[in-house]
Amino acid sequence: MKLVREKANVLVLFGQSVMNPIMIMCSFGAFKVNRVLSISKERRYLRDCYMFLCSVEGRDEPIELRWDIEGNIWFLEKF
Repeated sequence: MKLVREKANVLVLFGQSVMNPIMIMCSFGAFKVNRVLSISKERRYLRDCYMFLCSVEGRDEPIELRWDIEGNIWFLEKF
């Protein structure tokens, strides 16, 4: 995995107070999320964020997404 920190467009599915990203679109292409491996709440850059570790279709290694809650912006952190 390498650190990228790129703004991404993420399609999200909401269900029973659980939020799951299902599609990620960025400069590397579009990726379908198979499963969310872990979700953790962190504080980065003086803002509350959620970190998502996701396994995606076509890749062996997981990718890491960051959701900035206040700005409602998604970032691809590690690819």
